[in-house]
Amino acid sequence: LLTAGGIEAECGGETILKLDLTPNRPDCMSHLGVAREVALLTDSELKRHRIDLSESKVKVDDSFSIEIADEKACPRYAARIVRNLKIGPSPDWMSSRLEVVGIRSINNVVDVANYVLMELGHPLHTFDLNLLEGGKIIVRLAKEGEKIVTLDDEKRTLNNYHLLICDAKKPVALAGIMGCANSEVTESTTDILIESAYFDPITIRRGSKSLGLTTEASKRFERGTDFEGLITALDRTADLLSECAGGDIDGGILDAYPNKISNEKITLRADKASELIGFEIDDTFIEKTFAGLEISSKKTKEGFTALPPTFRPDLKREIDLIEELARVYGYGSIPSDYLFDGNITQIKEDPLKHVINLKRFLAGIGFNEISSNSLMNRKRAALFLEGDFLEVQNPLSIEMSALRPSLLPGLLRSIKYNLNRSEPNLALFEHGIVFTANSKANLGREEAEHLTGVVCGQRSPQGWRSGDQPYDLYYLKGLMSSLADFINVTPTDISEAEQSSYFDSEQIVTVNGSVIAQIGAIRNDQLKAYDIEVPLFGFSINLDFITSAMAETSKYQSVPQFPAIVRDFTFSVANDIQVGEIEKLIRNEGTDLLTKVELVDLYAGKQVSSDNKSVSFRIKFESKDRTLTDAEIDKISESIIQVTGNKLGAKLR
Repeated sequence: LLTAGGIEAECGGETILKLDLTPNRPDCMSHLGVAREVALLTDSELKRHRIDLSESKVKVDDSFSIEIADEKACPRYAARIVRNLKIGPSPDWMSSRLEVVGIRSINNVVDVANYVLMELGHPLHTFDLNLLEGGKIIVRLAKEGEKIVTLDDEKRTLNNYHLLICDAKKPVALAGIMGCANSEVTESTTDILIESAYFDPITIRRGSKSLGLTTEASKRFERGTDFEGLITALDRTADLLSECAGGDIDGGILDAYPNKISNEKITLRADKASELIGFEIDDTFIEKTFAGLEISSKKTKEGFTALPPTFRPDLKREIDLIEELARVYGYGSIPSDYLFDGNITQIKEDPLKHVINLKRFLAGIGFNEISSNSLMNRKRAALFLEGDFLEVQNPLSIEMSALRPSLLPGLLRSIKYNLNRSEPNLALFEHGIVFTANSKANLGREEAEHLTGVVCGQRSPQGWRSGDQPYDLYYLKGLMSSLADFINVTPTDISEAEQSSYFDSEQIVTVNGSVIAQIGAIRNDQLKAYDIEVPLFGFSINLDFITSAMAETSKYQSVPQFPAIVRDFTFSVANDIQVGEIEKLIRNEGTDLLTKVELVDLYAGKQVSSDNKSVSFRIKFESKDRTLTDAEIDKISESIIQVTGNKLGAKLR
């Protein structure tokens, strides 16, 4: 039960539990804290001990006072005085319970303080009142090099960040860690002062670590104790002392509390809680959980205003309250939705970052980047632009007489240079500005940012397991698809250009009607101009359109939980029908169950007529919420066959 509620528990017997607590849950370092959790998780009533003190007519503040010299290190210090005690052994029920939790019984006074520590979680300390001089407790920081002897008979040298409890003349305890031997309760003690304080966690932790001295008290103080609950612990101790050791309790409490501490209110948005937990959390559950956690709350329009209890120093933010709601509801009880299907909004990033990512992508698959001059020969410039290019007035030479209308010239020069040096397998790209003349544009010219690449030869050296793998248009088409996926661009179409303006056999990549890229074979007249005799293939991306073409959201889907159905279709179609046309019709008719269309075979030969070709597709159907049946896929398949036949004359083979 406790483990399910976020507190890891190991059973060590019928009545012993070993808890593995995180540092932010000091409230569970007590039997009360664990009982509070069990009551909450089992929807039970938490029963507390009734404290019924019988005080004497002697007023505590008539004979004693408290002075706090450092209010930051000790925001609150309270004490009670009990007189006429009889020191002796503790009752069996108390000593046996202390033994179970690993605490050795010493005497009834010390045992009561330890018992309340384990019961309520607040450390206390008892002083022999007759050994305290001057009728005063002073809480101050130690002086550099000051020395004390602690209860373990160790002489310790202190620094100026150690906190001390002193009487009017001397230190009597290392605050929050251990008492001093000079005020120890012994068999001859008759009157005691009980300390119950709240110390700054950082101060106690720093002092404990520097001395290498960790105690049950320091473990709790350095994690944060209950600054309001310390009075309850003080009264419980006095009550048990009167039961186990007799004595008279002075009337009233010494309570130095100069600046009252209060927790900050937290606003909880109910819709935010439901969003983060994963299902709708109703207000009734929130109110009931807050009541069980002893969180004061008030309903508002947006959710709740909550005030955490003083024993929960870990509850500071809205997300802390949401975590509590999820924990109490039960992580194992939260409905599981294995089928995540969501859109994650992206921040529009600097276009330059996308360019860098594209360049890294190309470099990662074997491309090398070049950088060439933006000036070139005007006769060659005419080969790369159908319109007017920009000429340079008074050029330094004929080779620098025009601004480049394309990045291809520089790439072709580099290809030629490498071919002349017996480097036949090349993949090069360049990023830069291209220029064109336009009388309607500003200053009579237009500039565009392009990323252009050229490939030739083999993609990889021939090996014993594979034959030649030459660069071709199919490779570039796949490259464009991969690049688009990489930068979250979804092409509307990759199809043959109606009129080639850049390459031979040109294919264009469009997004919402805008051409963002072109691929194709380098034209023969361009190859001839650079004395290149091998076929080259290239691509050019207009980067000015990339940012606007990027999707604002990325769609994420869970791994399918239900089996897919795969169907193969082989069509006989006319040679002039493009594969992309068939694929588009298949996707349109495949409904939202169609998840993948893959071209697996393209055949032209004796088994089909000379004016036809055979095209084979493998189509995958999946549902995210059910197992598909053959009957419903048969219906979709019939629709695909009918539509491709009617619109493209395709016949199923």
